Amino acid sequence: MTKLLQTITDRLLEKLVPGGTAHAVRCWKAGSKCIHGSCAGQSKYTQYRMNCDDGSYYYTFAHCGC
Repeated sequence: MTKLLQTITDRLLEKLVPGGTAHAVRCWKAGSKCIHGSCAGQSKYTQYRMNCDDGSYYYTFAHCGC
């Protein structure tokens, strides 16, 4: 639960102060995957998995198509 709370806090802080986090967690692109779903008239879209040095991860939208 603590990691989840830190992640939420960091994302809120990032919106208020771009580039700043509450405890300086570093994240990087760890790969991508193709998702079946509607995206600007296409049937698939690409997502990146972002791994963080605190052990958490999240997915970001990359682009329509894959």
